[in-house]
Amino acid sequence: MTDPDKRLRRASRYQRVQERKASQRASDQRFYNAMFMIMGVLALFAVLLGVIMLNGVSGGFEGMSGWTSPWLFGVTKLEAAGFGFVGLIAFSVWLRMRRKR
Repeated sequence: MTDPDKRLRRASRYQRVQERKASQRASDQRFYNAMFMIMGVLALFAVLLGVIMLNGVSGGFEGMSGWTSPWLFGVTKLEAAGFGFVGLIAFSVWLRMRRKR
């Protein structure tokens, strides 16, 4: 007959693997929820800035003239910061996916 002790060890090992996978899935879900929340807030902020600029609110962006004037290769600092942020998000997602393998 089979040893019940071996069967118990095998079952508990399987249970630990399942718990570890569930924990990883929960961690991934929290990570992606946070990323999409940040991207949603920044998208709303970008829409708000666009609406304010299109409506021509006088003096609305005088304080941001350093950020909205051409800086490097005709790109503004605000655009460069946006590209950098998108790159940071892509890099963090890539690291997360690479670590899972």
